[in-house]
Amino acid sequence: MLLIKIKYAIRFLLRAKSYTVINLIGLSLSLACCIILLRYIHRELTVDTHANDLSTIIVPLRDIDGNIYPGENPGNKDYSVDEKYIEDRCKLVDERNSTIISNDVAYKTNLMAADTTFFHFFNYRVLEGSLSLDSPHDVILTEGYAMKLFGKESPIGKNIYFDGKMLTVSGVIEQSVCKTTFNFDALVSKKLRQDWGKLNIELIRVNPGFDIQKQNEKSNVYHLQKQNNLSGNMQMRYRYISWKDFYFETSICDKYEKFFRFGNRNYVFVLSGVVFLLFLVGVLNFVNLYSVVMQKRRKIYGVKKVFGLSGRGLFTEMWMENFLLFACAVFLSWCIIETSSGLWQGLFSEKIPVTGFDWFLSLGLLLLVPLFTAIFFYIRYGYKNPVTSMRLVISENGKIFSRYVFLFLQYSITLFLMILSLYFQRHFDYLINSSHGYDTDEIMVAQLYNHNRIVNYKSTTVNQLKERFERIKNVGKKLDECPMIERWMNSSTAVWDGSPTPIVNDKDETFELQSKFVSIEFFDFWGLEIVDGGFPDRIDYGGENVIVLNRSAMKLLGYTDLKEAFVRSTSPLSISFVDNKLIEFGVDMTPVSAVVEDYYMGHLTEGIKPMIFIVGAKDAEGDVMIKVKKDREKEVIDYLRKLRKKYITLRILHTNGLTI
Repeated sequence: MLLIKIKYAIRFLLRAKSYTVINLIGLSLSLACCIILLRYIHRELTVDTHANDLSTIIVPLRDIDGNIYPGENPGNKDYSVDEKYIEDRCKLVDERNSTIISNDVAYKTNLMAADTTFFHFFNYRVLEGSLSLDSPHDVILTEGYAMKLFGKESPIGKNIYFDGKMLTVSGVIEQSVCKTTFNFDALVSKKLRQDWGKLNIELIRVNPGFDIQKQNEKSNVYHLQKQNNLSGNMQMRYRYISWKDFYFETSICDKYEKFFRFGNRNYVFVLSGVVFLLFLVGVLNFVNLYSVVMQKRRKIYGVKKVFGLSGRGLFTEMWMENFLLFACAVFLSWCIIETSSGLWQGLFSEKIPVTGFDWFLSLGLLLLVPLFTAIFFYIRYGYKNPVTSMRLVISENGKIFSRYVFLFLQYSITLFLMILSLYFQRHFDYLINSSHGYDTDEIMVAQLYNHNRIVNYKSTTVNQLKERFERIKNVGKKLDECPMIERWMNSSTAVWDGSPTPIVNDKDETFELQSKFVSIEFFDFWGLEIVDGGFPDRIDYGGENVIVLNRSAMKLLGYTDLKEAFVRSTSPLSISFVDNKLIEFGVDMTPVSAVVEDYYMGHLTEGIKPMIFIVGAKDAEGDVMIKVKKDREKEVIDYLRKLRKKYITLRILHTNGLTI
């Protein structure tokens, strides 16, 4: 009997070719868009599902004068998590953009220092070796990074070098199927260094008796804290969040976006609304087309009822027709998804693997949607008596009020989506084509130095320092000699970085400004206009820094004349030692040396931010910013390739996508 129903449904769909083709095209496109977006939304909402009991993991966020960082549980019992609630803990150190050496070649890597307790919190499948970080010289590589370093050879037992220390590969882990917050290439033992020179990031597993809301009521309150041997006080507070919320934590995403992956709940919400509307348009289109066909089949159903067709049989026919059509539409949707994978993966900036969710989603569409549409039409036509069904009581090709309602909804939603897409396209074009207020053309960011930052000068020998600065000097000399390079500078911060800092004006009013530590070359390199004042010819190491404000900061602080502009900070803006004497800059009222034109240091929608620049000596660390002469970019890349063979291992990141 079921086979008869299937044959009948297929025969009907083949006879109504125009209806079938139009419905298939509409359904396939609609479902393809919905499936693509739903897979992305599902991936965003299931981050770190490889964790062991994700709901019990929390992390402290330390707020120092408005600067928020993931930290560790403080020692002060007045606002720390009580030990009775803690079942396990793990401390991590972020060493992103570090350099390791393998086979005499230097590689840039996102490195994380941890201990073996890290694997108490997260499950990683071991491809080779073991998950051991017990030895200070153990290192665990991700599958992709191991392939980059050693190709198809087994990396277990191979040696690599980090900060001159030999590490032995003890394990290789597989990339998790789920999206992960961590974005590391290698794991090393925290025992490798006694002092990593950075704040620990602590993961804490708490027992069911812990109440995060009550904890934040007592810890998320500013406490005044005296700085050791320094003038001024800091305001500090702690806020604890669940690790499942860490991925969407906006207060730290700009500081750790290279080491952690972050998401945006607003994007997920908007995309969910788009999915709903797209799906609704597809279903309404199907209902409208099917309604037209059903009007022509009213008499057929009436005749069948006269000859004994039961309500169950009628429902089965309707469901089978809908099921076969949706099955074809789902199949075609996946064909569209697979053939266009390069396009939407580029839009999402990641590859979304096939998971069990894809099967559940496809089965849900196959079973639930045809069931819904079949029930709708059965209620509409199944309860009419045979005589009524056979009468053509509706004129003008069966136009009815309900069809007008569906058509109105369908076209209204379609029009709304078109307007929405045009708005987002215009907004996107505005963001892409609008100037941030600084130069970006022909600028390269080059990571030229194959050394890591100095953690402890006391443990670094004189010869090591001499070799380090000699290498920097030689690289700088070669950059000066290149005729295709207009100018260059070392910079540990980019034009878009900054930290919120409380600044006090001459009326003792405190305002929050974005602070940046830069050299004199910074303003000329990025094409920032100095609208008032100026700088000294040069600033030597250990010399006095100078203060620069942007227009917005001058206005916020209440200054109209540069001669009247004096500012200070509630804590030292910079600290240096000159002749064994501690120099704190910025705690006393300091004149503003210059005013710079406003620019957008972040997203255009965030607006202009009031900024303070602490201008000091030329930076000798960080990335190398290179301003290339027009149309000479490829020549500069070739020059740098030759240069690295003699001095360095180089990785170029180009603003227009050129990479070597």
